Amino acid sequence: MRKGNMMVALLVLLAVISLVSAGPAIGQVGREALKNCGGMVFSTEEDFVTQGPEPADGNPIISDGDLLGEGCVVCARNADLLQAFKVTVDLGLDAVDIIDVDRYLVAFSTELDSPNTGQFTAGDLLITNGAVIPNAALLYGFHLRRVDLGLDAVHFVGESGKIIEFFDYVKSAGREYWLREGGLQASLRQYGLDIWFSTEGTGPYPTQPAFLDGDLLSARDGIIVARNSLLLPPGVPAGIPNRGVDFGLDAVTCDRAGNREHIHFSTEILYKREPGFTDGDVLLILDGVVYTNKDLVHCFEPKSNFLGLDALYIDRP
Repeated sequence: MRKGNMMVALLVLLAVISLVSAGPAIGQVGREALKNCGGMVFSTEEDFVTQGPEPADGNPIISDGDLLGEGCVVCARNADLLQAFKVTVDLGLDAVDIIDVDRYLVAFSTELDSPNTGQFTAGDLLITNGAVIPNAALLYGFHLRRVDLGLDAVHFVGESGKIIEFFDYVKSAGREYWLREGGLQASLRQYGLDIWFSTEGTGPYPTQPAFLDGDLLSARDGIIVARNSLLLPPGVPAGIPNRGVDFGLDAVTCDRAGNREHIHFSTEILYKREPGFTDGDVLLILDGVVYTNKDLVHCFEPKSNFLGLDALYIDRP
């Protein structure tokens, strides 16, 4: 190719790239889609192709970073949730709590760190208004300093109006502010809130764990809300060291009042004996399976009926 032609081709290519980069992120269904997702929303552990209802954006590929609703609706693409952070790559979805549909306020965590250096990690709690609560702030009450153990499940306890006010404050203060010792705990008490969560790792030491990645924790009080052994039915050997196995805690939801008998959740691993369950099922505390993974995804008509369960929210469970 002649040098002049090469220059023209290069200019055309740059023009095309600039047009693409100025457009919306690929795979977005928009803010209105969340309003169609009352009841239950969730994410899967695996990507798949829907053979059933076509998503609003026309893309049949469902990502493990997308938020799904009952009736096989795509409530939010990963790019929708991350729009305030100007992240256009899919980072997965590891935890979710929907606070206000009209204001598009969703608390969540991702599977991967932000590609933007220093913006957030996969252990941080993110809010769709662009706010970030560092993982280290969540763990401060457990006497852990400047560590990141990941974030597997999240649920806010308290009045919805106060949660919305708190979200505004979190954003205005900025991520670095929440790394100050005890700042998060003081603010949660001020607003009358708590954040229930689970981690990807055990703390503080594997040989002397204060909590397991299957325990439900309180960020405000630095206590275990419910041990893994309490969440699962008595016939399941959950709990270390006495009963033998930590089944993990991959997703959790409850009512805003924090009534523990309403805790619904999913685990990291399955159990084949009675009472059996998979890590894609929705379980009720001490009761076992209330929705199977097939119940959640069958209307998508995926090639596999088991896709895991990574995030869960139920409106007034």
